[in-house]
Amino acid sequence: MNDKHNSESEPRHFAAIDLGSNSFHMLVVRQLHDDVQPLFKHKERVRLAEGLDAKNNLSEEAIERGVAVLKTFSEQLTPFPNCTVRVVGTHTLRIAKNRSEFLASARQVFPYPIEIISGQEEARLVHLGVSSSEHLAGNTLVIDIGGGSTEVALGRENSLELGRSHTMGSVSFTEAFFSKGVDKASYKKAKLYAQQQLERFSALFASIGWNQVRCTSGSAQAIATASENLGYDPKEISAKSIKALRKLVVKNELSSKVVKGISEQRLQIFAGGLAILDAVFSSLEIEQAKFSSGALREGLLGEFTASSGDQQDTRTRAIRSLMARYHVDVKHAERVSDTATKLWRQLAPELRLPVFTRRYLQYAALTHEVGLNLNSSGLQKHSAYILEHSNLAGFSFDQQKLVALMVRLHRKKIKKSLVTNLGMLSKKHAIALILILRLSVIWHLSRSTEYPEVPKIDFDGERLTLSLDAEVSDEYPLLIADLEREESFCKQYGIDMRIEFLL
Repeated sequence: MNDKHNSESEPRHFAAIDLGSNSFHMLVVRQLHDDVQPLFKHKERVRLAEGLDAKNNLSEEAIERGVAVLKTFSEQLTPFPNCTVRVVGTHTLRIAKNRSEFLASARQVFPYPIEIISGQEEARLVHLGVSSSEHLAGNTLVIDIGGGSTEVALGRENSLELGRSHTMGSVSFTEAFFSKGVDKASYKKAKLYAQQQLERFSALFASIGWNQVRCTSGSAQAIATASENLGYDPKEISAKSIKALRKLVVKNELSSKVVKGISEQRLQIFAGGLAILDAVFSSLEIEQAKFSSGALREGLLGEFTASSGDQQDTRTRAIRSLMARYHVDVKHAERVSDTATKLWRQLAPELRLPVFTRRYLQYAALTHEVGLNLNSSGLQKHSAYILEHSNLAGFSFDQQKLVALMVRLHRKKIKKSLVTNLGMLSKKHAIALILILRLSVIWHLSRSTEYPEVPKIDFDGERLTLSLDAEVSDEYPLLIADLEREESFCKQYGIDMRIEFLL
């Protein structure tokens, strides 16, 4: 009893790190019981987006700047050996074609995994961050203007109804429209471009409606500060204050009084952020909004501190929602998932499969038939496409890609060209998961509720051995035929599969 009491009384530490296009942010908190205490924040301007060339490759200088900051973050986390750390990369790392170089360099000095998240996932986490920072009744519209992208999210508390990420940010707009300075023509061009990006979804947001609007990010904070300096309410951004700032910006008449409290670095990209927010206000007919300090990193922490399994619950809800949308046979999928889990437990100790792979194997088993209604003959291709390109809350790019890969290769030929290292998993482990899923699907091809006990399985990376009771051969001849066909698929890939019958 005392041990349990002491364990529950010990504080837990959490760190959320946001690798943004303009700045890297880290927030560390301590949780004791239901009390969450911020310990410290650290922000470094990295200007990662400025390092992208015309082909979306990061320069060596930009990579070095980012890695140097991560080294500093790692040193700052040293006093917290049991700290739970989650690190996400956003727009610039999403589009950087050579992001693998950045990630490889980061691994040399930074021991924590870096997740590259989709724009949709970023929108969800930003909304969660705002919701976690203040209690808001009813639907809240959240606008986050980053260095390379702008997220617009609508929902209530932990429930996101609609979220969109647009490829426009304060840094990218500054380079695209204001590299030679700001005037009326360049500002008008920037705002019009932003409105074009927003045009497709404006009516959809408006049809849902909202009770209040919150703006977050460094650009929003700078605009709120400048608005207050002009005499508007603190932390408030209105259509009127944006109009007033627009007049000053295009005339290059931002006085020291108006920009008091705004850093010189932020002022360099102020016009870009203002043009985007101006366009959002116009497109969605917003009259008034408030600045919120809650952001992506608060969203990351919100998931961790709410409950230990909250992020997993988010992913599970996303998977279940996808199954419902594509009318998956839930009971059959769960039988495949249960068999896959039993096989995983046999192989995990010997192959040293990471614990997290069990959950992603289950996700793959549950969704391997999401493409069935499109075309049954190309089931694996259609299902994988849906999984790779759907917006799945809680998943990073690599996590989603892993599930899609397993599903893509769950039947027919195992294509070597598709089995590559995923950053989060070795090729050997990926193959093991694929084989487990393939065997689990075969085990339930008849779709019958009656099926034999899961076989004993052994795999050393080259030889796969299945040990079955002798009675299975007589009672389930179709199953044996399917397993024998699987032997040929494995042989084509270079794996020696053997079936043994136990007397």
